[in-house]
Amino acid sequence: MNGIVIIGGSIEAFLLARAVPGVRVILPVAERVARRWPCPVDVGAITPDELLDAGARVVVEAAHPCDIGTAGAAVKAARDLGLGHLQLVRPPWRATRRDLWVQLREARQAAAVIPEGARVFVATGGEALTELRALRAEVLMRRIGEASGTLPLRKGRFLFGRGPFTVTDEVRLLRKERIDWLLVSNAGGAGGWPKLAAARAQRLPVAMIDRPRRPCGPRVSTVKEALTWLSAHPV
Repeated sequence: MNGIVIIGGSIEAFLLARAVPGVRVILPVAERVARRWPCPVDVGAITPDELLDAGARVVVEAAHPCDIGTAGAAVKAARDLGLGHLQLVRPPWRATRRDLWVQLREARQAAAVIPEGARVFVATGGEALTELRALRAEVLMRRIGEASGTLPLRKGRFLFGRGPFTVTDEVRLLRKERIDWLLVSNAGGAGGWPKLAAARAQRLPVAMIDRPRRPCGPRVSTVKEALTWLSAHPV
């Protein structure tokens, strides 16, 4: 082990782990679709004890860009131990003149934007469910992995599937389900972009939830930049 611990949750964490021999990865929750990691992987809460057990001397937090809970826990644990810490966060998506986006600070604001009776394709992750109870629309929420579970909202259902999804796939889905609106968290990255490209092609409005504010500290947006930072902070 080289003392570098990567907090996973994003594709960037996986790519960084492949680029740096001898790292260890901690995932805050088990992956819904497992990857073949090139290194040891632990699953559990991000705590000082967990970092000590993993042999951490430098921590790279590369959780999902909207996972502010993990980001905060990683910064606190690293600071408590006096460890070097870097955030690897890919850039957010940006609208163009061809897009019909409405910016929201948080998911609960969707109820004031999306009209009653609309059919809404939701791709926010399950953590936003409690904030969507005020929606008077029919919610069709994407769920990756096993086809099980009932949507805990008064009207709607899960849409089960496994990516990657192409623009053609997403256009077909929007048409089949007669979608009127998209509700999306601004995760950024190429993997989730096809649904936004499909909405653009169909001229559908998108309620885009801003990312929550992250902790202060060193931050980069690409794996290449993370490698440069690590080379300047040897363990």
